[in-house]
Amino acid sequence: MSAATVVVTPPGELSAALAASLQGTVADSNQQDLPQADGIVIVVDADPKAGLLTTLGTDGWDHIVDATMWQTLTTLQQARLSVRHTRGRIVLVLPTIGIAGGAQLVAYTTAIEGIRAMAKSAARQWASQGVAVNAVAAPLRLFAPELAGAASHLSAPAVRDDSVLRSVGEAVKFLLQPHLDHLVGETIIVDGGSMMLP
Repeated sequence: MSAATVVVTPPGELSAALAASLQGTVADSNQQDLPQADGIVIVVDADPKAGLLTTLGTDGWDHIVDATMWQTLTTLQQARLSVRHTRGRIVLVLPTIGIAGGAQLVAYTTAIEGIRAMAKSAARQWASQGVAVNAVAAPLRLFAPELAGAASHLSAPAVRDDSVLRSVGEAVKFLLQPHLDHLVGETIIVDGGSMMLP
């Protein structure tokens, strides 16, 4: 991991733990410009309001999906400017529920999976410039503890303990290593084996 890591984050336990684990500086997700860095970690900030799809209107969709994706796009663009001088790395941290989907979380999961697709597209575009983009997916409860029940349809994790937060930090550290030139556009799932994808 680089000594010059910036964690772009909304407030919360996950954000604080990542910043401490990475020994990086913290930047608010609404900050206009990011300092030059070797690595940028973006903790995806979404509004995880639960609700029926049949009652979701245009304003709600715009707030949960469009605004979240736009905020992440501008943060990704700023992150690229921040790391391009060192051919650095960008890691997004987002919830696994975007991959699986969740009842009454259609807008939220749409935003999260859209952001994951955005990260893959950015990875493909910026890799030729030496900027790598990857993601770490973690349990929903780390992002929105009040909605932990919305992930109850997922398989029980194979490893059950409270060290998942530490494991998320270690996965992010791994992806920030500068010598991983051929690891690009990937998502590492860190949830104890609840979602085992082929």
